[in-house]
Amino acid sequence: MTLTASSPIVPLTAARDVARYGGKAANLARLMRSGAPVPDGVVIPDGAIDRNSVDAVDVWSRIGFSTAIVRSSAVGEDSADASFAGQLDSIPDVTTPDALRDAIARVWASQRSDRVLAYQAARGITLAGMGIIIQRQVQASVSGVLFTVSPTDPAEMLLEYCGGMGEALVSGAVNPGRVSIRRPAHDTPAGAGLYRWTKTASPDDPAPAEDFLLNDLQIAKLTRLALDIERTFGAPQDIEWTIGRDGQLWIVQSRPITTPPKAGRSDGATVRWSNANVNENFPQPISPLLYSVARLGYYHYFRNLGRAFGVSRDRLALMEPALRQIIGVHGARMYYNLTSIHSVLRSVPFGDVLAGSFNQFVGAEDTAAARVGPAYRLKQATELVVIAAKTTWQYLFLTRRVERFEATVDAYAASTHPDRLSDKSLPDLLADFRGFMDIRCNRWNNAALADAGAMVCYGLLQRLLARAFPGRDQQTLHNSLLKALPNLVSGVPALKLWDLSRMARADKDLRALFDRGSATDILAEVRTNPRFCAFRDALGHFLENWGFRCSAELMLTVPSFQEDAAPLIDLLKAYVAMEGESPADILARQERERIRETHTALAALRGRPVSAFLPFLRQSVIVGTVLSWTQRSIQLRERARLKQALLYSRLRRVTLRMGDRLVAAGRIVDSGDIFFLTAEEVELLASGGAMFPHHVKPLIAMRREAHRTLGASVPADSIELGVGEYLPAHLPEGLASDKRGDVTRGDGAEHLCGVGACSGSATARAAILLDVTESNKLSSGDVLVTKQTDPGWGPIFPLISGLVIERGGMLSHGAIIAREFGIPSVVGVKDATRLIAHGSSITVDGDRGIVHMTAAGVA
Repeated sequence: MTLTASSPIVPLTAARDVARYGGKAANLARLMRSGAPVPDGVVIPDGAIDRNSVDAVDVWSRIGFSTAIVRSSAVGEDSADASFAGQLDSIPDVTTPDALRDAIARVWASQRSDRVLAYQAARGITLAGMGIIIQRQVQASVSGVLFTVSPTDPAEMLLEYCGGMGEALVSGAVNPGRVSIRRPAHDTPAGAGLYRWTKTASPDDPAPAEDFLLNDLQIAKLTRLALDIERTFGAPQDIEWTIGRDGQLWIVQSRPITTPPKAGRSDGATVRWSNANVNENFPQPISPLLYSVARLGYYHYFRNLGRAFGVSRDRLALMEPALRQIIGVHGARMYYNLTSIHSVLRSVPFGDVLAGSFNQFVGAEDTAAARVGPAYRLKQATELVVIAAKTTWQYLFLTRRVERFEATVDAYAASTHPDRLSDKSLPDLLADFRGFMDIRCNRWNNAALADAGAMVCYGLLQRLLARAFPGRDQQTLHNSLLKALPNLVSGVPALKLWDLSRMARADKDLRALFDRGSATDILAEVRTNPRFCAFRDALGHFLENWGFRCSAELMLTVPSFQEDAAPLIDLLKAYVAMEGESPADILARQERERIRETHTALAALRGRPVSAFLPFLRQSVIVGTVLSWTQRSIQLRERARLKQALLYSRLRRVTLRMGDRLVAAGRIVDSGDIFFLTAEEVELLASGGAMFPHHVKPLIAMRREAHRTLGASVPADSIELGVGEYLPAHLPEGLASDKRGDVTRGDGAEHLCGVGACSGSATARAAILLDVTESNKLSSGDVLVTKQTDPGWGPIFPLISGLVIERGGMLSHGAIIAREFGIPSVVGVKDATRLIAHGSSITVDGDRGIVHMTAAGVA
């Protein structure tokens, strides 16, 4: 094969640089240099496709073979920490330049697939680049995998194979032929007597193991070559091989055997949950509707901020799994997923500073940073200038942006005023519901910028003050410079209530009414007695403009003062009884103290240069500027939060009116039932697209009972759980029952036999899933029992404690991922989904390849 010096491709044998060509190519190049039989090929280096420097026609003319396979070779793939087996694409049977162009594009795109992003998030790793291998395709008669150290017995090697190419083996579609080979004591040549056959399939199996495709000489040759490869790399290997129709043996891949973690699942990975700050916004058990709105809202909140700040599309794609998991629920309460939030924040330049600012801002604890490669860190530097420029641009006009957000919410609030809802049809109300979702997901960024600005400025100010005044009480100093900020809208309701209370005190009859009457009596009298019309008008004005601001104002299920003014009247009674300073006077006094403290602090810094390199720039200028930014950003943030409360109050009223319409249609029992549907379910039910419209009532009843049970628990403020784990809870009777009616009892069966794919033992509830779409039947810690798995099952694995698969071998996706997560697994268990009852207790013995069942566990 001849390549010009200007070509972006290199011969496979020259692909030594892992950072440039990826782990798979580098391993194959090393094998070729050692003399191992590897099909020839070329490699496109990382970055060449980004530069559009690959001409498929030119490459095809240079490779010199008529049938090619295009394979991934990512930086981080086939490493000791992660194999990415089956996650990235390989495209066989490429015979034309057009097919080559398409295959390269598909392999390149697979690094951003959902399954790869989920795999990276679960493993806490990141691909740092992508090379692509174009290799001569062997017309295979038999293919397989050889583990130089068996996962279940270190004294043996394990060989698996099937006819043709290895797709059926990888996909788990067949039970492979399987040979256990005793490792030689020293350098004893492998030959007869060193191996034994293990038949795993019955004659009526639709895809039987083809036991006699390999002869003794071929097995001996494979064994010797595998041991040579192990010595070349200095570690046990997972070797893929194929034998062509001409009888020639070829090695197509070799990678280190991924070692499962010694303790715990998911590499011992944990998730840190915290309700710091979020419990203020959502202090009570939340409804399914609110949770669905919040999950989608938080996802778009962080993602749109990243786009506004100029974070690259590739980096946002890498953040995607963490962005989807920003919040969660424990005990029916909302929690921040700090692990995901910190992963997102630390993925951008100065991410550690951002994560620290977030912790300080919400009062949360720190978490460990996700592991990323050095190349990934290096790429951050190239984005820094762009991010700095776009961030500056965003904040130059922050006041104007917040004003646009306010105008958007005000327009929505006007169109959905409660007085205008009574005559609206269900389709009109659905349009209003969609309008809220559009604002929350697509038009929230101006408010989010105010949030982010307050968070960053707050943290930056704290650091500057700590450096400038190391001996001071930092928290006290910091707070004193930020108290009683002018024009802070969150303080306006108190001022308005004080004015109302002074009106009541000034009227003798009204004062007596407040002194002796209940809130209900006061309201009735004020609304009907013409003597109190001035107060009634003032109270109505307050309720119209401020009555949506109340405790739990974002909960959706809690009525505001606008709906039930009695709690406000009780509050107002306390105001009427107050003497002394007014809220305005108190704020004025606090403001004077803030101004005085600010002058003192800045005066102390006036003579200090920022550094010896900037002698003319004073610390007082820097601190004063950042202090001004912080104060302004807090003001703007509070303005945005006020409109947020207004927006959510309108959503509640729109949703309740939709509930009225659904009650009239017979879909639900009570208008409040609608809060026990998700936003998507509300959309489908109201639009005529629901799959089970006649079963909504029992669904809501079930959720209400589950919500009641979970809401009665009192989870801790900070929780650390394994990936995919939940707090224990007693489910309402009957919720855990999901016995399959079409399962028959296996006569006398107490255990089922297969092949141990990952060692260890796990006893738990069995979850029978015939398809990944049935994952709703899976609870954290279950043993997954299924027919076979593909890469789409990857996100399920962090949830399970054990794995049983009817078909597949050591190279099936399920087996590979289970080993990486250290999940005890048995594969090749015939009829497992029929013989094991859903919900029964089973024990997976990955060391012996046995699934034990209790009497109740036999279906």
